[in-house]
Amino acid sequence: MSSIISSLTDLAKSLVEVVWSLFTTAGHLAQQTVEFVLRFFTGALNLVIEFFKGLVDLAGGIVQFVLGNIAMLAVLALAFFGFLQYQRSQGRPVTVGNKKLN
Repeated sequence: MSSIISSLTDLAKSLVEVVWSLFTTAGHLAQQTVEFVLRFFTGALNLVIEFFKGLVDLAGGIVQFVLGNIAMLAVLALAFFGFLQYQRSQGRPVTVGNKKLN
């Protein structure tokens, strides 16, 4: 008789464990789903942020390149203008080809 009672208690424990296992599995699945959705949206947001950050870095690089070239051309133009002024102050005529400039 005690074996029947112990087998019934084992059966009851097993049923409780099965039900408990279903609830914990459902809870774990819900938690993983919420984490997936949050990771998806944060990943998409990070993608957009990194894209625009890259565009800003690219634009800054292009602007830096253009300003550097403008600065270099300005230095060369000032050097050329200074050379022409020096030539004029020395009394030498400044000519381009056969054409006199001053």
